[in-house]
Amino acid sequence: VDKLKKYIQYCRMKCGPRLSATAADKLKDHFVRIRSDTHKMERHTGKRATIPITVRQLEALVRLSESLAKMRMMPFATEEHVDEALRLFKVSTMQASNASSSAGVESAGGADLDTMLGIEKSLKTRFPVGSRVSEARIVSELAKQNYAEDSIKKVLSIMLRRGEVEHQMGRRVLYRVK
Repeated sequence: VDKLKKYIQYCRMKCGPRLSATAADKLKDHFVRIRSDTHKMERHTGKRATIPITVRQLEALVRLSESLAKMRMMPFATEEHVDEALRLFKVSTMQASNASSSAGVESAGGADLDTMLGIEKSLKTRFPVGSRVSEARIVSELAKQNYAEDSIKKVLSIMLRRGEVEHQMGRRVLYRVK
């Protein structure tokens, strides 16, 4: 324990890594992609994102990348450090956002946003308001369109939470409310 304390003290005093150019580009590209995905989702749903991706999050990612490099006493934060910082950001911030939100597909988490929105659009097209359909049948039909079954069920779960569909007949049949 004493040796670890001395190592941490030494790192704090002697090591001050900065982002390398390639790491900065990677971080910038990822940040821009997250922002564009968030704006795309907001335009599609008409709702604000739970946690807006701001410059503050970008600064946190830079600090986290630099801290990871400091732990290894490296002069520059590399793409590897940025990858780990992004992974940690997704696991912590994004999951916390998704867990606290019941807004809908925009908070679907790990699944691809475009895929989830595509599933929701297909469901709403095949399953008009006021109609009933077997949950197994609709899942089977969408699975034939190469959508993952777990993604289909996740979208249905979100639609149930939003009150757009209801279970009937012992949870075998879905009724489209709105």
